[in-house]
Amino acid sequence: MSGRDGYCSVGGLSCRDGYSTVGGMSGCDGYCTVGGMSGRDGYCKVGGMSRRDGYCKVGGMSGRDGYCTVGGMSGHDGYCTVGGMSSCYGYCTVGGMSGRDGYCAVGGMSGRDGYCPVGGMSDRDGYCTLGGMSDRDGYCTVGGMSGCDGYCTVGGMSGCEGYCTLGDMSGLDGCCTVGGMSGRGGYCTVGGMSGRDR
Repeated sequence: MSGRDGYCSVGGLSCRDGYSTVGGMSGCDGYCTVGGMSGRDGYCKVGGMSRRDGYCKVGGMSGRDGYCTVGGMSGHDGYCTVGGMSSCYGYCTVGGMSGRDGYCAVGGMSGRDGYCPVGGMSDRDGYCTLGGMSDRDGYCTVGGMSGCDGYCTVGGMSGCEGYCTLGDMSGLDGCCTVGGMSGRGGYCTVGGMSGRDR
């Protein structure tokens, strides 16, 4: 250990401006090539935890602006290529949960503006190509339930202005080509009951 401006080639602790090539802990502005913990602006090539502006190529947890190429959790602006959870503006290519503006290529749940090409649930403005539930402005190509302005090509229930090609119940202005019941302004080509404008 050196008190100031000390260099440690294997490990140990330097109080200030210390460089450790294998591991250990440096108090400030320390660079660790394999692992360990640095107090500030620390770069870790494999893993570990850095308090701020830390980059982890495999996994672990970084406090802020951390990039994780495989998984784990980053607090802010974190990118996770496989899974895990990012708090804000996180992109997940397979699954998991992102808090806001998260894109999930297969499934899972995104809090807002999430696109799920297979299924799952998005809170708002979510597009689900097979099924699931979208709260608003959701498009479901097979079935499920959308709260408002939802289009269902086979069946299910849409709350408002929903189009169902086979049958079912839509709350308002719903078109049912085979049968079922629409609450108001609904057109049923074969049978069933529409409350008004039949």
